[in-house]
Amino acid sequence: MTGDSGIQWTSIDAPKSIPPRWRWIGFLVALAVVGGLVAFALIEGDKIVRGIASDVVRSGVTSALQLPEGQEVDVELGDGLLIFQAITGSIDSVDVRIPGMPFGAATGTLLLTVEGVALDPGAPVDILTARVELDSDNLSRYAGNLSSVPLNGVTIAGEVVGIGAILADQQVNVALVPSVSAGTVAFTPVAVSAAGVATTVEAVMASPLASLAGPMLTSSGFCAAELLPAALTLTDAAVVGEQLVITASGNDVSLSGLGSKGTCEAPAA
Repeated sequence: MTGDSGIQWTSIDAPKSIPPRWRWIGFLVALAVVGGLVAFALIEGDKIVRGIASDVVRSGVTSALQLPEGQEVDVELGDGLLIFQAITGSIDSVDVRIPGMPFGAATGTLLLTVEGVALDPGAPVDILTARVELDSDNLSRYAGNLSSVPLNGVTIAGEVVGIGAILADQQVNVALVPSVSAGTVAFTPVAVSAAGVATTVEAVMASPLASLAGPMLTSSGFCAAELLPAALTLTDAAVVGEQLVITASGNDVSLSGLGSKGTCEAPAA
C-alpha cells in the first residue's frame, strides 16, 4: 500500500500456529526423555539396593552358619527390579554359593536357593533348598563309611561311586549307588569286578569269595543330617557329573536357626 508520502507499506501475516500433529510429536519426545530418565534412575537405584541387599544376605548367612571369618560367600539375587520386590515386603529368590565349606571330614561346595525372603530378618523364608557337592578326593575321607575294608581308591563317575581294594591279591572294584534314608546317605553295591572280570553282587556272595568280599560290600553310609541345618530334610543323594550331590530342603525356615544341626535316627537293634 502507498500513502501520500510516497512510502510503500507491506502487510505482514501473523505467525501460523503449530499444527496439532507437531505438538503431539513434541509431547511424545518430552515424555520419552522423562521416561528414559526415570528408567535410568530406577536401574541405577536398583544396583545400589542390590549391593546393599547382597551384603546383608552375605553377613546373615555367615553369622547363621557360623562360618569362619574370611569365608567366601557369593550372593546372587533373582531377576527383576529389587526396588519393586521390596515394596511387596519380600525378595523373590536368592542364590548363595559357599565354596570350600567344611562338611564333616570333607570339604565341599554348599549351594543355597532361598525363595520368598522377607525383609523382616526375623521372619522365615518360604522355601530353602541346600545342595552339597563333594568330589572324589573329599568323599574318600569317608572311605571307612563306604566299605568295611581298607580302600585303595574312590571315584565318582557314570552315576555311581566306585571303590577299590585288594582282596586275596586281586584288585576288586565295586560300584555303589547313593541314596538317602532317615538323614543318612547310604551306598548300595550294584556291580562288582574282580581282576578285571565283571560280575554281580549276588554271584560274588554265592561264591567262595563271599567271606572276603562280603565286608567290602558292606557300607554304613554317613549321617548327613548332622552336618546340615536341623530345619532341612534330606531329600536326595545322587552322582552328578564327577560329584556326589546331597540335597535337603525345608519350608518356613528361619535363617537365624541355620546353625542348629540335625540328627539321624538310631539304627534298629
